[in-house]
Amino acid sequence: SGRQLLELINDILDMSRLEQGKIALNYQEFNLLESLESMTAAFRVQAEREGKHFQTVFDIRSKRILGDSFRISQILNNLLSNAFKFTGKGDEISLQVKQFESMGSVKYQFVVRDTGLGMSEEFLPHLFEPYARETRFGVKKVAGTGLGMPIVKSLVTQMSGQVYVDSKLGEGTTFTITLPFITA
Repeated sequence: SGRQLLELINDILDMSRLEQGKIALNYQEFNLLESLESMTAAFRVQAEREGKHFQTVFDIRSKRILGDSFRISQILNNLLSNAFKFTGKGDEISLQVKQFESMGSVKYQFVVRDTGLGMSEEFLPHLFEPYARETRFGVKKVAGTGLGMPIVKSLVTQMSGQVYVDSKLGEGTTFTITLPFITA
């Protein structure tokens, strides 16, 4: 309960700062691969405990980048936490990160995919609205504030990136985030 309350308070504070444009990104050089491996370690343990299949694929040539490692981890933590929340035993969750070049700049694509509950076509346009939660299909008992996805969208936008979602009810969800970075 204490952890959930702290997460709620932090989400509300982050949303408030994002809406006011007061979150300054902390761009520093860091090793993206090390950051990803560290961040996904807890999800590997959770997958084993819950009987879910969790896979990561990292196709990264330039590991050292200039970016905000905390905020990148926050984005991926929100997406992976949701993937774990809305999947059941035996379901699959994956994180794939791929580096590519586009119009002379280096971009990284982060794809979080799951085979869980998915979302209805009617709900998808509301996914990034604060406090929006699809509750028509038996997920009322799932803990959450409905702030994770608006925070993801705001951070991705602030990093000059894009976020796309593809979901089908009963089949799962795929989030694709593309972010530009300067390689070190």
